[in-house]
Amino acid sequence: MAGVEAYAVATELLAGVGTRLAHSRAVAHQATFVSPVLDSPWRAAILDAAWLHDVGYCPSVASTGFHPLDGARWLRNHGWPPEVCCFVAWHTRAGREATLRHLAGELTEEFPPPPEAAQAALTWADLTSSPTGHACSATDRVAEILSRYPPESVVHRATSANVDDLVLDVLLIETKLDATRVAVR
Repeated sequence: MAGVEAYAVATELLAGVGTRLAHSRAVAHQATFVSPVLDSPWRAAILDAAWLHDVGYCPSVASTGFHPLDGARWLRNHGWPPEVCCFVAWHTRAGREATLRHLAGELTEEFPPPPEAAQAALTWADLTSSPTGHACSATDRVAEILSRYPPESVVHRATSANVDDLVLDVLLIETKLDATRVAVR
């Protein structure tokens, strides 16, 4: 059953890391809504990636301080499918932050980015889930990230630089979800 092992790993690694587990639970919930708009093998990987996208924050997993890369490496080293690792490595437009951290070469060499729609799907799930595990708007989530990190921080700078792409990702997925709802009627 998709997500069961990922849930167990996320619970083990994130249980003591602030509200990361509650957030990951909400992202996984959102991933169940968006998975039908994805092609294989990304459809099968998104739920696991949603549970696992923040495991790089776990102190025993962190090595570079860049949680998408740290998490993806840990998952790869523990036998997770390449699609899950790529999702985690690139979640929520991680490429910009990788550049600011001088890790873009390592990121791109080790993990090819997911297709646009797949990357947008996990971005949507992440940005519509608050840090405490509640549903929220992507606009509110971006504002929360920017308020949590000081302007000089790499996370704040990367998020600020990514706003347009993040909004486009959310719009792409909401358009796909709307089209799915219309087709079902």
